[in-house]
Amino acid sequence: MKTYRFVIPPKTQSLLKRIGRLADERGEAAYAVGGFVRDLFLKRPGVDIDITVEGDGVTFAEELARRTGSEVEAFSRFGTSIVVIPGFGKVDVVTARTESYESPGALPSVKKGGILQDLYRRDFTVNAMALSLSPGYFLRLLDPFGGLEDLRKGRIRALHEKSFVDDPTRIFRAVRFEQRFRKRIEEKTQRWLLASVKGRFIDRVSGERLRNELRLIFLEPYPERAVRRLDELGVLPHIHPALGVSASSKKALPRIADCIRFFQKNKMPLEEERMAWFQALLSARGEGDVEGLCKRLMLSRTEQKIVAQSAKAYPALLKELAKEESTVSRMYRLLCPLRPEVQCFLMASAPPPLRAKMARYFTKVQGSVPWLRGRDLQALGIPPGFRYSFILLEALNGQLDGKFKNRREALEWVKKSFVS
Repeated sequence: MKTYRFVIPPKTQSLLKRIGRLADERGEAAYAVGGFVRDLFLKRPGVDIDITVEGDGVTFAEELARRTGSEVEAFSRFGTSIVVIPGFGKVDVVTARTESYESPGALPSVKKGGILQDLYRRDFTVNAMALSLSPGYFLRLLDPFGGLEDLRKGRIRALHEKSFVDDPTRIFRAVRFEQRFRKRIEEKTQRWLLASVKGRFIDRVSGERLRNELRLIFLEPYPERAVRRLDELGVLPHIHPALGVSASSKKALPRIADCIRFFQKNKMPLEEERMAWFQALLSARGEGDVEGLCKRLMLSRTEQKIVAQSAKAYPALLKELAKEESTVSRMYRLLCPLRPEVQCFLMASAPPPLRAKMARYFTKVQGSVPWLRGRDLQALGIPPGFRYSFILLEALNGQLDGKFKNRREALEWVKKSFVS
């Protein structure tokens, strides 16, 4: 094992040494592993730390929590725990283990093992490196599968031929890492990946896990890169036939991030921001497709509503919005019923002139308060009834289209038109 020099924040380094000493006291060995180690070599130190213990990870985590005054949550089935340390953050602690898969896509069965066995169960060589935390070997690298060389040569390499068969969700991780770090999937690894796709092993993965993998992709700095790559590899239709990237969606993808920032800047909250990206994957938009997709990916009610609205609105609504006679009030009637996430995607999908028109619309309408309310009509002596909705809508249309300059002019219009 070779010792490397890393730029590690003093607070993190102090905690790593403390973990190493605790393991030594218990007659065990502790290692920093996985993404934490990878990111140190990439000079992108993260906050969360992954620790593997040769011993009993659950009781180790409990003792670490006791000594640091932390909270701990244990998952005994997998020998994993999460310790949330005040003033620091989350530390994942696992027992070194081996894994076996009863069937492709199933959750693994686990048994205790050593650090080498634990590293071999991981997805890619760049994530199969460990740093010893033992006092006598602090920060010495354990790299049995050449992860550091792969990292330096810019390649994502799976550990064995059955990697994507055992766990098909690794397909999504391979693409995420490839695009995040601007590496490339190694040739043999890509053949294994494509064989898994062709073998339809994705079909055996639960909808919840697939949905979570897509969500992680949408959290990447440049989701459009990963989406295009998934489409290129033929992965999307294997999740569901309704998913894909059409020619028009390819144009929209690079604009989504800008449109999200526009909505944020104008204080138009996107409760489900990731769904702005998800809509770009909907290539077939029949009602049956939407229903089947929602069921396959176990989407929440909010997500289902967004998908359904998007399927109905795109691309037909863009054609309506692009018409020359589309006044602000007409745009309001068309766009107001839609979820902000759908509005955001439509804006990203619009051609430049319409996109600019929509930007002006959102800037003008966002935060606008109707000048007239039902109480104003009642004060004018208009009896409450079905006419209220019509009058208030027309008053709002006049306000949005500039027919009235202020509230006084709107009231005068009501008096002239509806008060005898």
